[in-house]
Amino acid sequence: MFDLKPITPDAIPRALDKAERYRLLNEPSDAESICLDILRIDPENQKALVAMLLAVTDQFEGFTADASRAQGVLHRLRDEYQRTYYAGIISERKAKARLRLRGLRRFPGGDELL
Repeated sequence: MFDLKPITPDAIPRALDKAERYRLLNEPSDAESICLDILRIDPENQKALVAMLLAVTDQFEGFTADASRAQGVLHRLRDEYQRTYYAGIISERKAKARLRLRGLRRFPGGDELL
């Protein structure tokens, strides 16, 4: 087995591109792993924190959606607008995950309720 080399500060922009690519390929756990590598050497990297938050929320599934990891990343964002914006993203993705699990239920009279 071989030893993995740690990421270097010069490689961060390429690593962020790869994290985004893995998200787009629906591989959010791989994107999250790349972000963790970046954050080990640059703990305050705002782009990596945003990519990580999105990768974590990409993994929400139904009622098992654990927003606590995403909330932990959210609190590390410096910009108040970004914190507010991404708090909304977390809530929206958690709700969508729950809806995917439950679906819409039809009730007598044709009304659709969640």
